[in-house]
Amino acid sequence: MFLKYLDIFGFKSFADKTHFEFADGITALLGPNGCGKSNVVDAIKWVLGEQSAKSMRAEKREDIIFNGTEKRPALNVAEVSLTISNEKNLLPLDVSEITIKRRLYRSGEGEYFINNVPARLKEVQELFWDTGVGKAAYSVMEQGKIDQVLSSKPEDRRYLFEEAAGITRFKVKRAEAEHKLERTEENMRQIEGILGEVKRSYESLKVQAEKTTKYRQLKDEIFSYELDIQLINLKNVTQDSDRYKKELETLTAKRNDIRTQIEDINALLEEHMDEVNEMQNSINDLNREALALQIEKNEKEKLVKVLVERQNESKHNLSVLESRKSSMESQIDSLQEDVDEQEAVVHDRTKRLEESRQNIVSFEENITNAEARITENDNTAARYENEITEFDAERLKLEQELESVTEDIVTELDLKLKDAGYSSSAHEEAKNKVNNLVSQLKVLAQGRKNIFSDFASIKDHSAEDIKKFADNAVAAFEETEKLTEKLSEAVDAWAKTSPEFIDEFLSPEGIITKKRHVDQKITENKNKVQQKREAITSLHSENSDLVKKVAEYRKTLENLRINQAEMNAQVQAAEDQLKLIRRELTAKQSELHNIENDLFNEQKRLEDITEQVCDIENEMASIEYKGQSLVKQIDALENDRKNRSSDVSSRQMELKKKTEELSKVQGQFEKISLEVATADTKIQNIKENFRENHARDLMEFEERMYTILAPAADLREKLSSAKQHLKELGSVNFMAVEEFADAKERYDFLNNQLADLQKARDDLNRITEEIRAEATELFLATYNTIKKNFHNMFRRLFGGGRAELRLIDPQNVLESGIDILAQPPGKKLENIALRSGGEKTMTAVALLFATYMVRPSPFCLLDEIDAALDEHNVIRFVQTLREFANVSQYIVITHNKKTVTGAGTLLGITMEESGVTKAVAIKLENEAGTVNIIQDAEAEPFIEEDVPPEENVYIPPHPPKRKKEEV
Repeated sequence: MFLKYLDIFGFKSFADKTHFEFADGITALLGPNGCGKSNVVDAIKWVLGEQSAKSMRAEKREDIIFNGTEKRPALNVAEVSLTISNEKNLLPLDVSEITIKRRLYRSGEGEYFINNVPARLKEVQELFWDTGVGKAAYSVMEQGKIDQVLSSKPEDRRYLFEEAAGITRFKVKRAEAEHKLERTEENMRQIEGILGEVKRSYESLKVQAEKTTKYRQLKDEIFSYELDIQLINLKNVTQDSDRYKKELETLTAKRNDIRTQIEDINALLEEHMDEVNEMQNSINDLNREALALQIEKNEKEKLVKVLVERQNESKHNLSVLESRKSSMESQIDSLQEDVDEQEAVVHDRTKRLEESRQNIVSFEENITNAEARITENDNTAARYENEITEFDAERLKLEQELESVTEDIVTELDLKLKDAGYSSSAHEEAKNKVNNLVSQLKVLAQGRKNIFSDFASIKDHSAEDIKKFADNAVAAFEETEKLTEKLSEAVDAWAKTSPEFIDEFLSPEGIITKKRHVDQKITENKNKVQQKREAITSLHSENSDLVKKVAEYRKTLENLRINQAEMNAQVQAAEDQLKLIRRELTAKQSELHNIENDLFNEQKRLEDITEQVCDIENEMASIEYKGQSLVKQIDALENDRKNRSSDVSSRQMELKKKTEELSKVQGQFEKISLEVATADTKIQNIKENFRENHARDLMEFEERMYTILAPAADLREKLSSAKQHLKELGSVNFMAVEEFADAKERYDFLNNQLADLQKARDDLNRITEEIRAEATELFLATYNTIKKNFHNMFRRLFGGGRAELRLIDPQNVLESGIDILAQPPGKKLENIALRSGGEKTMTAVALLFATYMVRPSPFCLLDEIDAALDEHNVIRFVQTLREFANVSQYIVITHNKKTVTGAGTLLGITMEESGVTKAVAIKLENEAGTVNIIQDAEAEPFIEEDVPPEENVYIPPHPPKRKKEEV
């Protein structure tokens, strides 16, 4: 997990949207004072959930929104997005990248987003729990925060160790549990107060409910007696009603039988009447049908004449269409031949055009390759010229050394001779010869300097000038070599005439031997220069040939392109001609299709007309046959109608007798129906009275009616006694039972609630104790590890000494402050507050890296924490930082050049426009050796020391686990 991107808009001095892209390892953020570098740190803290305006160096939250300048208006929103790589799934989201975004409006409204999904602040904070990342974690380390860690109260330093121990979530859970425990105890107190009031009401309603229950028992008895009395009355009346209804059923059956007979006679009579009427209607219909057949026959004869005329006309049209079809097919065949011929022309010209295009591509590739080769040769020649310049500089240095050695020879020899009092004439002659040769060497040395100055600008001259310079240089070097040999001979001659101490100059360690060594180096240098010159001349010659080839290629390419344009025009013309022929062919084919459709339609029309003529002739024969058949049917129907009219008269006499019999039975039926209605009225009255008195349906108790054994008189006596007892009972609270049930339900509910809250309180106490015990163990283990790491890291950074961490209250590990003591080499062990600024900073760096050794933060921002360090300590700081860069990403804001040289990536911040911060790209160059990048030094021998863990520490025990039945 590491920081990939940071996007800032409207935050503090970032008026424009600014994008930062971070790499692995160490990134240095550079810029002049006041340009907004620390605003980058504030932006990262803010997007991670920082709520304190003071921590953001502002008075109120809205102050972080860009407030405008003389040239720019203020913005109404600030937005910061932080994109983090999560390829190793260190964060609890199954995605490779996570983007945290925070937005604040000037109205005071704020928003959080996780991967563009709205989120709460708590969700953002929980995302980074126990990772070392957060608004207050050690992933952001500022100069002020260093001072805060080292100079603040010991209790305020705990956050560094808690974040490393990963107990942040334990603290949050413990705080939540304690908050729930407070609310639970408050709820218990409220419920206990309410329960006392409910209990008093509960006991009063219990007495009233018992009286109401007795009242309801008496009411039930009275209802039962009245019910039985009414059921007995209902039973007697119902039996009378059933007897009348049986008689009524007998009369109903007889009446229905007579009605059935009457209906049968009516039906048969109606059937005969319908048959007579139907026969008459059929006769009328047949007469009308015969007339219609005669009219239809006349119309068919007229239609046959019209169809025969149409038939002749259709045959003439078919002859004309056949002739047009034959002519059109001939024209289409001719046009198809033209299309085939033109398509062949287009294909041939297109093929030639494609060949031309391929030739053009081939020549363009040749030109590109030749130009690339020219560029490569130029680069190689330039590199050789640079090497020649370096050789010349080295030769000049050797010549100067040669001149110095020669002067030393003469000077020292002269002094030696004067000291020895030697003045031989032969010696004087040899000495003069040596001096003369030295003078000549000086003149040649000055000439070589001029040659070197010419070589410095040699890349601006032609190949011929370069050769001339080289020849002059070789001649000068050869002359120098000859004079050097003569000087050696003169010195030898001089040595023979000189005292014995001259041998000192000719020994392997002597000055003359040193001069010969220098001469040998000059000769080697000259050979290297000659080789490079020859290589440069060869490269220039090759480039001349390549330039000529490129010119020839370009000329051929131009001709090919002209030819391609002409061929394009020819292909286009051939394609246009082909389109015209195809268009004409399509029109002719369409016209032929229309003729064929007309021919088909005319043939179909002729066939339809012929078929219609045949159909009409057949229909006329059928009409003749139907007419004869209708006459026979009319005669038969007339005879049947007369016979059916006689049957109708006999059925009418029978119907009159049955009607008189039905009237007599109906009189008896009405008399019995009146008796049934009277009984039903009595039954209805009994039911209505019962419903009015008791608001219930008497028939609900129908089954009970047949089980009553007591006489009605006994029931009336018991009813009277029950009413008397009810009167003696007095007034009753009819709602007492329900109110008592409600009170009991509430009383039981509150008792259960109180028991649940007591159980919840015990569970929360147990959870709090478990969290405290587990957090204490985890914190103490991490603290002891950091304590050891801090001591050894302090010794590494200071080259010795010692450092200690001490718990102020070991009996209360989770609340205890932490003292920091430091003893640099040669000093005594003291509280860190008494140390210098540089020592404080280096101690804080040691503590920071000791923490990283336990739980490294995925990325860390260091804001000018090297400001108080001297150069030596900065180098140690950077070397340590580079060691940890393998496991963490570091973004360092600094002004220190040594710190910058330890970074792998540089990012720039500037303020070209007053009040507006802008990011700029920075390229780290070191070609001229102007920047001495700090290399990883060989690790000095270092043996880690053991540090005893904190003593007299109280670790709270884990509470006993709950039994299954308790759970």
